Amino acid sequence: MELRDACRIAWNELKHKYVALLANVLFSALIGFFLAHDMVRTLGGDERGSMQPGVSFPVDLWLIAVVPTLGALAFSREYLSFSYLVSEDPFLKRLRFFRMWAIPLKVVAWSRMLYMMMCLGTSLLVFVGVFVASSWSALLGVLSMAEYAAFVLVWVGYAFAVSGINPYLEFGTNGKAILIGSFTALMLIVAGILMFYSHFGQPVYLWVFELARGNPPVAMILSVLMAVLGVAGFYRALIYRLARKDLP
Repeated sequence: MELRDACRIAWNELKHKYVALLANVLFSALIGFFLAHDMVRTLGGDERGSMQPGVSFPVDLWLIAVVPTLGALAFSREYLSFSYLVSEDPFLKRLRFFRMWAIPLKVVAWSRMLYMMMCLGTSLLVFVGVFVASSWSALLGVLSMAEYAAFVLVWVGYAFAVSGINPYLEFGTNGKAILIGSFTALMLIVAGILMFYSHFGQPVYLWVFELARGNPPVAMILSVLMAVLGVAGFYRALIYRLARKDLP
């Protein structure tokens, strides 16, 4: 019953934001094409793409920092208007509406997680489709089908595991916290990628590829487990936050 009600709430909201969802989908297609192009150059032996941070850094940044944000409609009014996000706090208005109608917190929290998964799932479907279409023929001679699938699934699992932070920030905090948190996370990710290059001497996504290549079935299982634990963990965190949130 809770999941059914939450799914209805999430769908009713998403169907009115088809323009923002379409923008997310188009952006996902661009990321998928860019990643495929760089992987083909790197694994094909092109020196310009081989282990050079200057070439591969953007790919790591797309995968680690940008892909998980596809769980939120970054091209919607709530995010595109700085003043609207900070002064109006649209997510708080929506939360007041839910609380006014005495909708249980579990339903509210699940509706936000399902909304995130609908946005992310649609965007990732296009992202993976473009990536596969752009890299499949070139990489078949380098990778087995299982290795190829494992690599893709690891990043899909990562995206679902991390994207739960989007509904948590939207409904558990406020507009200012979203801006500050997003900027801080971006800086930490950039620093982490550079430190990774310094220590391992290769891009993060190639390191993940080698892990997936070593044992594809294990990588796939861990990916699914990571996604489930991530969604469940952020759901619990959102419930905890909502229960203690004072609405003005």
